[in-house]
Amino acid sequence: MKKTSFFTLFVFLLCCKVFAQNEKYVQAMTATLKDMNAIDRSKPGTAALQEIANRFERIATAEQKEWLPRYHAAYCYVQMSLMGGTVLEKDQYLDKAEAFLKQAETILGKTSDETAVLRANLSQMRLAADGMNRWQSEGPKFAQFIEEAKKLNPENPRIYYLEGSGLFFTPEQFGGGKKIAKPVLEKALEKFSTFKPESAIHPNWGKMETEWMLSQGNQ
Repeated sequence: MKKTSFFTLFVFLLCCKVFAQNEKYVQAMTATLKDMNAIDRSKPGTAALQEIANRFERIATAEQKEWLPRYHAAYCYVQMSLMGGTVLEKDQYLDKAEAFLKQAETILGKTSDETAVLRANLSQMRLAADGMNRWQSEGPKFAQFIEEAKKLNPENPRIYYLEGSGLFFTPEQFGGGKKIAKPVLEKALEKFSTFKPESAIHPNWGKMETEWMLSQGNQ
């Protein structure tokens, strides 16, 4: 009887410890995501996003079995590539993003719709960095990852946000433009209206940018 009681107490204390560790992880992630979303993107420079990426990296180091800190670190570096001055600087950020994304997928043991979307975003940014020399290589990669994400979860609004943004920033003479992008962005916004992330720390970006592009299309 005493052995059973001791074992029950041991299991209870172990569960309490695991719960406390998980709660600490979620709190750290929630706070870091809140600070990331509060960054004023209109201001130039990568310092604020770099600080956020560093925080996600520290969480990732402490939480070896969690894919989300690595995913969000990758997202930060993709965003920083927009602020890099030279093609080399942009690629350096994107190389870091790709490394963290690979780690996230290794932990997951598969490609999810969210990692496929972020891979599409990464290819999109490599293309934007040097469109003249990369459209033949990165363009097909972007399309491949978008299609992969659609097969995994066609309700993911970030799929259509990325498709729409690609069209939005493509000149009309090359088949893009605001008018062509509008129905795709409207579809993205419709998907965002019903989308519910798996948790408060799962991917939930793109709606604000979708709304901005649609507002520009009406001007």
